[in-house]
This record gives sequence, C-alpha cells and structure tokens, in this order.
Amino acid sequence: MAMPNARKAPVDRARAAAAAQLVDAQAGRIDRRIFVDEEIYRIELEQIFARCWLYLAHESQISNPGDFVSVFMGEQPVIVCRGRDGKINAFLNSCRHRGNRVCRVDQGNAKTFVCAYHGWAYDTAGKLVGVPGQDEYYHNELDRSAWGLPPVARVDSYNGLIFGSFDAEAPSLDDYLGDMRWGLDLLLGQGDFVAVPGIARWGIDCNWKFASDNAIGDMYHGATSHRSAIMAGHASGTGYTVFGSGSNTLLDRAFFRHDNGFTLVTPYGHGLTASYYDEKSMDFSSPLARWRTDADILARMGEKRARTQRANMNVFPNLFVNSGSRELMVRNPLGPGRTEMWKTTLVDRNLSPEAQRMQVRASNRHFGPAGMFEQDDGENWSQSTFGCSTPVAARYPLNYAMGLGHGEVQPATDGTPPLIETLVNEHAQLWMYRCWAQYLTAETWPQLQQDHIEPKGAL
Repeated sequence: MAMPNARKAPVDRARAAAAAQLVDAQAGRIDRRIFVDEEIYRIELEQIFARCWLYLAHESQISNPGDFVSVFMGEQPVIVCRGRDGKINAFLNSCRHRGNRVCRVDQGNAKTFVCAYHGWAYDTAGKLVGVPGQDEYYHNELDRSAWGLPPVARVDSYNGLIFGSFDAEAPSLDDYLGDMRWGLDLLLGQGDFVAVPGIARWGIDCNWKFASDNAIGDMYHGATSHRSAIMAGHASGTGYTVFGSGSNTLLDRAFFRHDNGFTLVTPYGHGLTASYYDEKSMDFSSPLARWRTDADILARMGEKRARTQRANMNVFPNLFVNSGSRELMVRNPLGPGRTEMWKTTLVDRNLSPEAQRMQVRASNRHFGPAGMFEQDDGENWSQSTFGCSTPVAARYPLNYAMGLGHGEVQPATDGTPPLIETLVNEHAQLWMYRCWAQYLTAETWPQLQQDHIEPKGAL
C-alpha cells in the first residue's frame, strides 16, 4: 500500500494577500507587523518553509552508509541519512505511531532509528522495519509499507551542500539557486571542503527575517555596530587585515566605500554583497587566504571573484554563507520572536591540521556564540524585533529605501551574472522582501515560477 497523500494545512488567501501588502517595494517601506505577527508567521511556515529548498547538511557530515544528522526544516525535525545504498535520504523525525521523535541525538551512525516510546523501528531509508507485537497485538494486520517515516519530497546537492524541499512541485535545485550558484562558488571553489565535526547552536530573541536581511546585504551597519569590536583589536576571519586599532579604522580604509564592491540579487530571493580587497591589506599567509596564491583556483574564479575580499550571502529563506570565514549558518524560526542559529564551519581537507585549527579559531572569533561580530548583530536583531512589537511603534513603517531607483543591474559578462556595481545599499534586502511577498501569495510553485519577478533595470 502506498503512503497516504499528505494534507496541507489551509492558508487563508485573503490574509496572506493582506500580509504581502505590508511590503511597499515601490516606496521602500515595510510594515513592522511582518516581524512580530503570529498569524503572518504561521503563513510563512506553510508558504515559505514548507516549499522552498532549505539547507540541510554538508555531504561530508554523512559520508558513510548509516551516517546521519538531525536538523530542522523550519520548525520540522528531520533526519538526513546516507542509506546503505549510498543514497542521501531525508525524512521526518516523527514516529507514525504517536509522533515522538525517533532520533534524539545530533549526529551518528545507525542501522535503524527506534522510537523510545513504543519501539517502532525505521531503517535508513525511513521504512518501518520493526513493530513490537505485530503478530500478537496487531494480529499481523498492520501494513508496515504504509507507515514509514514521511520523506522530504525533494533532496539534492549543490557542490557538497545538501538541500531539501517538502514540495514535490518545487523547481530543480539548480533552477532555484540560479545565479546564486556563482556566489556560492566564491566559497565552495576555494578548496576541497569538509565540515568541522559538530554544529554550534544558540538562540536569539529575534525574527528570522532580521537575521536574513542582515546577511543578504547590510554593509551599512559595520562601521557603527562593530566599531567596539574593531577598537578592541578584533581581526577579520578572512585573512584581511583592514581591521586595526582606532575608532576610525574602517572609515579611514574606506572598507565600506560605496563603490568598493558589488551586489547580486536573484529571482527567488537570494542575494549577496561583496567587497573588494587591496594587496596591502591581504595576509596571504592566512589559511583563509592561501587559495589566492593558487593559479588554477584563480582561473576558475574569474577576475571578479578573485578580486573579492569576502561576500555575505543569504540563500532564501534562511541560510547565511560567509565566503571569508567559511561558515554556513541556518537561522531556524521558532516563532515570530525567536530564532535558533546553527553554525557549520568548513575547512579545506588539504590544509595541515594546524592550519585548519587556525581557521576554525579565526571563524569562531568572528561569528558564532562567542563571535565578536555575532554578539553585536544578535543584540541588534533582538532590539529590532522588540521595536516592532509595541503598539505605538507599530504605526510607523521601517525604511528600506537606501539607493532606491539608483541600483542599475548590469548585463552578464564573461561568466559573471548580472550585478549591481555598488556595495552599500539596501537593494538586496528590499528585493528579499519583494520575493517574500510573492511567496505568501502564490498558491503553487508553478504559479510562482510563472509570475516571479526578475532583477533588471534600476532597482
């Protein structure tokens, strides 16, 4: 017997449409309610997290048959596992008997996942393979083939990054990522990467979208938010030595100069901002910069990426990728006002153990629960979420209009996708919210594919 069709939770179309209207992309204004409203959050879980491609794990974390990691897709616990046949499987971490989790550890290797409640057992493909008392209690009438763990509808990888989607109608992963693959390869093309064992996790009292829009393109905040960390002597995790002592170091070096980088936005809400480096400020001996001395890597990167110091990027909805510190951070929503961060650090397997340790230390000092920049950012996102929750402040929209109408998308050239040749702007952030509104109103993936907006002209 085939598994019964899953019933999707109904979405109030009128309310979803009303929520989408809270984003005024033409004026660059966003209503504060989208960050704190419980009903809008429930719509997001269905319209975004239940159908977008979401990052699950790095392939090196499940390299052997039976290897698994426990992750979340939105609020849904999921097991990602390498099957005995070598195939990557992903299925709900929820027993079909009473809904209990069948796996309560972060990662490991297993032949079966056994529910601690009544002992139902599932194999690495999610099939129900053991039921205590099947003959005696169920009179051998239970059709185990119909009661396996529900699979994630689509699972695929891009350059070692495993993604999944609950929606069988979702486009291919390559189509979903689109030009964002060019951005991801700014990190993934630097070497042969493996994930550092373990996932760092911490919580912040913030809406997940504040973390995502900071990742996608907020180069405006650095000289203000991170000034104290810079004055304390914090060094970048990228091999770039622009950070030094003194309150005006960032401004003196023009690190955040308007024309010192570029912005990329893509049809389904992904994007990045990237800054250029100068030779005098690059420490080529750093393990995070050694790839810049490899002629083959530089040739694959191309001129634009080879000049890039680092890129902050967000794969919509909630994967932050930093090409400099080589980190992947998922911002899992736990409600409109709570987000749990999951951080995976990548290291080049060809570096020496000491060089790998140096990279991990540099990355952890930069982002993560003990990262100096992360602490600044988390406080900002928490206060911004609170600032959207009070009834009087809620009357006044937020301003996302920096550079509005002045961001010309340049044509693609020589393998480089269409880019906006400015660094400090809010194009990528406002673009993300325009796409967010489309996700809320599109009833199906085919409709979203047909009607989605393309970045072109002046944004």
